[in-house]
Amino acid sequence: MLEVQARIQFTTHCLGNVRNKKIDCFLKDPSEGRVMFLPTWWRALMSYSAKVLNKHHKLAKEVDWDPIVDGTPSEYKRFYKPEVFQLHEAFFPGDIIGVNAVLPTGLTVTDFWQLLDVAGRYKGISPYRPEPKYGTFNVQDVRKRVRTHKSEESNVETPNK
Repeated sequence: MLEVQARIQFTTHCLGNVRNKKIDCFLKDPSEGRVMFLPTWWRALMSYSAKVLNKHHKLAKEVDWDPIVDGTPSEYKRFYKPEVFQLHEAFFPGDIIGVNAVLPTGLTVTDFWQLLDVAGRYKGISPYRPEPKYGTFNVQDVRKRVRTHKSEESNVETPNK
């Protein structure tokens, strides 16, 4: 097993969908208010990628995902009629977020990268709508995650290939 951090860069807007009086927000961690993407969302994407690549079907389902993502959303106006819009929390095209995962034994960093890359290009991840219109992304890098001795903070190292 190997703990990794993937950095993904959005190519389309990724929108929050939790209804609020003024703005549709992302699901948040109740203790610290950080953005969460549920592990079930990532598993569905990885299963799709495994089917596309026709490999790693079982291992793709065994990846353990940290629900907390590393990134700060901005406010976005989604127009659905001229001058009529809904406010969303959003990650914009070009925004980079970090996603942590534990890879099962047998799934290499390169394999994980390939699976995540297919998921991002064809499906994307966006709580608002799980379709290619929102949340598509490119994988910037995947690195081994190394924890410091006395802290929950982590450093990231480039894996040995």
